[in-house]
Amino acid sequence: MKYNNLKDKVVMVTGASSGLGKCLARAFIDNGCTVYMGARRADKLQRIASAFGEKAIAYPLDVTDRVGMRAAAYDIVREKRRIDIWVNNAGGEESLSLENITSEILEEITAVNYFGLVYGTQEAAKYMKHQKQGDIVQILSTSAFTPRANESIYCAAKAAASIFSESVQQELKQYGIRVFPIYPGGMNTEFAQKAGLQSPQNAMEPKDVADIILHALSQPRNITVVPRILRNG
Repeated sequence: MKYNNLKDKVVMVTGASSGLGKCLARAFIDNGCTVYMGARRADKLQRIASAFGEKAIAYPLDVTDRVGMRAAAYDIVREKRRIDIWVNNAGGEESLSLENITSEILEEITAVNYFGLVYGTQEAAKYMKHQKQGDIVQILSTSAFTPRANESIYCAAKAAASIFSESVQQELKQYGIRVFPIYPGGMNTEFAQKAGLQSPQNAMEPKDVADIILHALSQPRNITVVPRILRNG
């Protein structure tokens, strides 16, 4: 769907090489935005960005690297003079029983799902405060409030990201910055398979979730429409 007031926006989408991130990048580009596509898989990211056209900019990025996140925001502003929308979408999960949780896995899953979201929010907000407006989209999960066996680290990280997002939503609105915490349920992506989990029945299509998010972003700035919980049928 086309949203005329999104045209020419400058956007960063993390985790943009697959799943919802890839669909969000495509949707923003279809609406005339310039999209920085952040992900660790540089070769795959470059192929996707090339297929998406000149409005897509591949930006190799590890969201757990605070210095790298700072550089990403700086580079966008240096090149385009602003950041209009920042989407913290990158995430990762691994199905593990309690006794199999190692310190390395604990740190990795927490870093990508929580620390990376915090870093992205900080860096985007820094520039949006000067602009006196901007939108930050937090791709969370129904796992933030739905405990699941063998997914304790992921659920805990998403819960932390949730309360952080809703707290900064209150903090940043005085600067004209809207924060959109989004809680999708199961989607038809490779995420579950990569984590060693079974895909949900009646999984949502990520392109449909992407369109709902763009619809919320397209609303007038004195309205914050938060689609919050999106569940597969």
